[in-house]
Amino acid sequence: MGEYALYKALLNSIPSANNDGALQFLKDDVFQIRVQSPFVESSSHRQGWLYAYNRRTGAEGYVPVGSVKLLGSEVNNTIHHPSALGVEALHAMPASEVRTRNGHRLGDVYFLTPILCGHCKDYVWGCGRVGVQCKDCHACFHKICVRFATNYVCQKNNEVLTAATLDQDKPITEWSSSTVVEWMAALNLYPYADVFRCKDIKGSDLVHLDKEKLMNMGIKDEFHQKAILSCVSELLKQPDDSSVTVDQYNYTEVYAHNLTQHSFSTLERCKKCNKFLRGLLHQGFICQDCGLVAHRTCAATGLPLCLPSVEKPLGTQSKSIFGEGLCLQFNSPDMPAPLIVVKCTQELESRAKNNTSLELYSLYCASPPADQVNELRQKLNESPNNVDLSEYSPACIANVLKKFLRELPDPIIPVQWYDRFLESSKLRNDEQCSTLLGRLVQEIPEHHRSTLTYLMSHFCRICQMEYARGNRNPPTILIQTMCHILLRPPWERIIQVVYNTQAHNRIIELLLLHCDWNETLPKFAGAPAVPPRKVSRIGASILDKEKSSISTNLQDAEWYWGDIKREEVNEKLNDTVDGTFLVRDASSKGGEYTLTLRKGGTNKLIKICHRNGKYGFTEPYTFSSVVELINHYRNDSLSQYNASLDIKLLYPISKNNQEEEIANTENIDKLTANLVEVHNKLLDKNKLFEQVTEDFNKTSQEVTSKRQALDALKELVKVFQDQTKTQEKFQSEAQPHEIKTLMDNADLLKQRLKMMEESCEQLDENLQRQEAYNRSLERELTSLKPEIRDLMRECDNYQRWLITRGVKLARIRQLLNKDDDGTDGVDQTEECDIENLPHNDEKTWFVANCSRSMAEQYLAGKPDGTFLVRPSSTHQFALSIACNGITNHCIIQKTKRGLGFAEPYNIYDSLKSLVLHYSQNSLEIHNDSLNTTLRYPIFTNTANAEECYVVRSTYNYSTKIE
Repeated sequence: MGEYALYKALLNSIPSANNDGALQFLKDDVFQIRVQSPFVESSSHRQGWLYAYNRRTGAEGYVPVGSVKLLGSEVNNTIHHPSALGVEALHAMPASEVRTRNGHRLGDVYFLTPILCGHCKDYVWGCGRVGVQCKDCHACFHKICVRFATNYVCQKNNEVLTAATLDQDKPITEWSSSTVVEWMAALNLYPYADVFRCKDIKGSDLVHLDKEKLMNMGIKDEFHQKAILSCVSELLKQPDDSSVTVDQYNYTEVYAHNLTQHSFSTLERCKKCNKFLRGLLHQGFICQDCGLVAHRTCAATGLPLCLPSVEKPLGTQSKSIFGEGLCLQFNSPDMPAPLIVVKCTQELESRAKNNTSLELYSLYCASPPADQVNELRQKLNESPNNVDLSEYSPACIANVLKKFLRELPDPIIPVQWYDRFLESSKLRNDEQCSTLLGRLVQEIPEHHRSTLTYLMSHFCRICQMEYARGNRNPPTILIQTMCHILLRPPWERIIQVVYNTQAHNRIIELLLLHCDWNETLPKFAGAPAVPPRKVSRIGASILDKEKSSISTNLQDAEWYWGDIKREEVNEKLNDTVDGTFLVRDASSKGGEYTLTLRKGGTNKLIKICHRNGKYGFTEPYTFSSVVELINHYRNDSLSQYNASLDIKLLYPISKNNQEEEIANTENIDKLTANLVEVHNKLLDKNKLFEQVTEDFNKTSQEVTSKRQALDALKELVKVFQDQTKTQEKFQSEAQPHEIKTLMDNADLLKQRLKMMEESCEQLDENLQRQEAYNRSLERELTSLKPEIRDLMRECDNYQRWLITRGVKLARIRQLLNKDDDGTDGVDQTEECDIENLPHNDEKTWFVANCSRSMAEQYLAGKPDGTFLVRPSSTHQFALSIACNGITNHCIIQKTKRGLGFAEPYNIYDSLKSLVLHYSQNSLEIHNDSLNTTLRYPIFTNTANAEECYVVRSTYNYSTKIE
């Protein structure tokens, strides 16, 4: 019989002649009935009957489900999960462990990261004792699924990593934001995981979460709000083992129901446990016969008897379009995609052509009224051919299309191909990556490939129409909205979705923008390539002191242009990306100002009002200065002021940075000529610097030796002076015959003393001239240093501009080598070898448990460019780097767009990407005092790092600028 559960007969039964295979039995007979997953089909299934073995008679056959009562599972001759018939047995698993017949040693553990249950294939999550784990094979089970553990053989494997469980409970208030988003993924709330992560929602924040806070986070769909809050409510309720009653285990087998997985658009309760279904899609199962709704776990552990209704249960129908596989929805030779996809996309494109005011990229992320969405969804489910879409708004149609795609049992890019697409996205070269992704698209099943091609062509046409309206921005919003809809990992690894968001975005972006979908895409505008200069975080205390003294003088702000005309503003903002802005004096000349912001490809003019010393857009005015107002909206969305302006002030048009604007329009040949000219000036200045340094060092040595000689000569003069006085004393006391000799000696001493005094004066004059010359050399060196530094920066800028304009780095090097005849400090043998840099191993530079003072100890005495990355006190990351003999500290900002040192260039998807970038690019662009790259990771040998290190500049200066 295999693994079985025990049932007891409640009455005597003699089957009728027309019931083939039915058993005759007496009251209190005990039956063995095989236990198996409800998701496994079996020929022995008969609706309303159980296939059983009668222990008393030894006969096998069918018994009516209403005539028997579940006793429980028999393990080592002990019945577990007994019924109310009074069978003596254990009610709960001991706290230590239980050994089952198949070898599992199950013990209570605590779950911080959700882990898949080995039986029901749903995730075990929450606080308290919600599940168990086998100490040998590490399989995990819900408490309610423990009795089915005997169905799964314990396969001990020491090479398998232990699931991340805890020996003691961790309160929800101590959950990190990473734990929160993992929990959201396990409950099918992952579409909002990025929102929670960007807002840094921790476990302590979940306690106070409500509808208003969700609205402020941008979650406006009423059903989604209720789904999130119901999941949070269930999470916050402490588990109570006593609430799991015996009756929950006494239901007949689930395969008496005709269950199908379903996505609900309203909150539904499970008919077994009476708790709400969890998540936004694929929340559970519904019986097509009786309409019973159940969690995945409840469905796998036994359900009440299926009592089919004469009327069709609410929410079910003979054929549902939503939730049905693509291969069952259309015939690919006859149609390019499912009918609902074709109808919705055609309607959206038609509306877009007739209404030029529609913001097309925002259609797919809008939140139309839930009742309209549900109504349209129901009509399309019933009769897609007869639905008049003109009655519904474009946002409603787009939302229903998203629902259809999201509810597919297998996404457009099937889960079997997920790992291959994800691996391909790791290629850094966009061209190579897009080529490989294009090949993978050709390998996916025909219906999926055809639908993906149709959707991508639709998105291309959307981009064309939006571009024609003046919006030059890439479809970033559209890509971010669709990335988890078109692509998701298998359910068994759904938690990966919260960590692979960047990869999903890149895959969809490269597919849309670089692959061929038989539509021509316009050339989109791009964000500036180089971060703005920013003062580094030399010390937290210094920065904190300076925060209060940040200049609020409007004249000092780079984005304030004063009294310029509107036409000039339009010219400066033309073809810039969304989020670009500047401030000017209002034309009313009444002491007010105008903020001009680029949004949706057009310029939005916002008046900055002033009253009683306060500034703002609308009353009440709360900002003390225009600078304070602008700084606020550089960090917070303008949707606080106007719901349609869901954007921050990201990219200031700087009045101090006109050279960037010129470089973007200058002729490439002119830029190249300027680079060569500046390069030659730099080499000349560098040679002069070396020569002056050599002269300075030589004269410094001469000054030192002459000063020593002068000091010695002065001491000798003192000696002779003393001797002269002694001679004069002896002469006054001498005998007559000694006087002549003493007088001759005195004259000789005076002559020599005079000669030494004259030599001393000459040496002193010579020393003064030498010191004056030495000081002039020092002044010349001091003046050369900033000139050389400026020329170096200018050369780097020209190189960057040329590379941005498409000139290859090898070509730039070739031009400079040719100009220098290959002899003036140009390194002709150095090649980029980023792949072999020690920086690729995070262990060489990331120090997890490191404070600011520890970092300074690590870096004490290290060469310039030695660095480490550590957690910061602000719950972000910090870079600590040795430069100019001291340890400098810089905050690494973590934003929704990525990591970086300053907006709008927080664009790196990982610390590794940031480190690799600045291993080739100087930090000087942020801070003049940090004239170094991230050259030497703290835990790598400096000599080894030097062997494979690649400098970004094409120059090899031998002189170090102090």
